[in-house]
Amino acid sequence: MPTKKKEVVEASVETVKKAPAAKAKAEKAETVKKTVKKAVKKTAKAAEPQCKVFVEFAGRQVAAKEVLDKAVEAYRAAHEGAEVSTVELYVKPEENAAYYVVNGEADPEFKVEL
Repeated sequence: MPTKKKEVVEASVETVKKAPAAKAKAEKAETVKKTVKKAVKKTAKAAEPQCKVFVEFAGRQVAAKEVLDKAVEAYRAAHEGAEVSTVELYVKPEENAAYYVVNGEADPEFKVEL
């Protein structure tokens, strides 16, 4: 019977020896998953084209992004601490102005000069 106990002990020792390897293997698999996720995100971002929009009128050229940034800045200056989640911008070159709607809130005062 001592042989059975010895076999059980040897099997237990082998299991303990394999445990760190199994843990390392699981950690490696998790690292691979994270790397793949990052690569997928990076590829998705790379697939999006870079866009620039310009409004040309009366011999001038205005970048839409700059007008949008001015609108958000003006809103935040007038509404300190308010969070901006959506912005709609309406460019009116004939008035040399752009009107904006923030978070669904509109007001004739929400205006920036071009």
